[in-house]
Amino acid sequence: MIRQSRRLARSVSFDVTDGHGVIEVTGDESGSLLLLAGDPEFPEANDGCGSMGWLAARAGTGGPGLSDVKYLIEWLGAPGLVPDPRTGQAEPPDPEALRPLLSLLSPGRYVMTAALAPHHLRVVHPRALQVRNWYADEELALVTTDAWPPRDHGAVRRYRDRIRAGGGLPALVALFPTAESRVGYLLDGHHKLAKYGQAEVRPLVIRLVPQVPRPFRLDDLDRAQAAFSDSPSRHQGDTLGRVLSSMREESA
Repeated sequence: MIRQSRRLARSVSFDVTDGHGVIEVTGDESGSLLLLAGDPEFPEANDGCGSMGWLAARAGTGGPGLSDVKYLIEWLGAPGLVPDPRTGQAEPPDPEALRPLLSLLSPGRYVMTAALAPHHLRVVHPRALQVRNWYADEELALVTTDAWPPRDHGAVRRYRDRIRAGGGLPALVALFPTAESRVGYLLDGHHKLAKYGQAEVRPLVIRLVPQVPRPFRLDDLDRAQAAFSDSPSRHQGDTLGRVLSSMREESA
């Protein structure tokens, strides 16, 4: 059940009371961990070395996919959200419109906003059993959780043509650990994001954020350490080890 609370300007808070816990994010703007069906899938953090040495990594190939979050593709293709031409912000949708996706979240209170992405947007695509490094010099980075670039080129072309024809903007959905975080996990909208890039238009992003950030849990980090310990990324130095050690120090 999704219980909506008081609406604030350009945001809406809601409670997921019976969520299945398929999707959860822990951590804060300095680093976070995305869990799918309880398994650590993607850590994202600064390795503490070099200038802003951020990384994203995927914990193995046997983890759960995101097929269960695809119910909203049609609605998100034309959600009717109209960004303010001055601020880029849009009135967020009714949480009930996203119920199939929200029901997969871990129970708790979330805040939802909708706005055009900043001009400087980076797409970070981690591959199975690999660590991806990048410089966090953009205003926003989205970590992909599905195939990238998308394999369905026809769908990308349809979204691109719709945008160029001046139709309603399709929306991406991303999960962030805190409202201040510049890095989010793209839950839905990989084809839409690809076509936004081709059309050279700033994407419309629906942001989901736990109202109260969730600290790392030691058992999750232990399982993440085990999942990555057999990774070929070990030859990249101890980058991942430093990140997980830092997360461990901040865990509950």
